[in-house]
Amino acid sequence: MIRGLVFVVQLLFWLLVLRLLLRALVAAIAPRRSSPAPGAEKRQVKAAQDLVLDRVCRTYVPLASALTARVAGHEEHFCSTACRDRALAEVARAS
Repeated sequence: MIRGLVFVVQLLFWLLVLRLLLRALVAAIAPRRSSPAPGAEKRQVKAAQDLVLDRVCRTYVPLASALTARVAGHEEHFCSTACRDRALAEVARAS
């Protein structure tokens, strides 16, 4: 009975050792995951900062492609001419 128990404990020990060795081997062979390039995060943040909100339809639009108009003395950005015209009409009605 004790012999069988010792055998099982030894078997479990060697299986554990084998598993640890295999994990170390796989870690050494597998390609390492590299962290993002130092400027990559800044580029992503910069891209997010280049978005402007169209106040009419509540859509975010890239600043480079947004339409710009002066509405009530303030420069605003719009996704389309329809949104721009609607904002201008709302201001005209209010005044």
